[in-house]
Amino acid sequence: MSIRSDKVRLTLKKAVSEIIKVEHNFDVLVSVSDLDISPDLGNVKIYISVLGDISSKNEVIEELNGNSTNIKNYFPKYVKLRKMPSINFFIDETIENAEKMQKILDNLN
Repeated sequence: MSIRSDKVRLTLKKAVSEIIKVEHNFDVLVSVSDLDISPDLGNVKIYISVLGDISSKNEVIEELNGNSTNIKNYFPKYVKLRKMPSINFFIDETIENAEKMQKILDNLN
């Protein structure tokens, strides 16, 4: 990953976190856990951690993906790009997967 794309990634991660905090009022805790950006800076995958049940996770992702154009319109405030990337939101299940593996390891002992 180039230095430019890494800087853009970190800036967009911070921007998306702020936009979600200010523009969306969720009943559950929502945070941006990671952001992957393509080498041409044209596509962004945003991984969201949601503290809640599966239905609330699905609601958050559906709302964010439905409002992705509006969220993308805030990007010029944070970073200067020739072309704004397309964005997609995904649930980050890293914590849940780690807990499952820990339970499996605990059961082996």
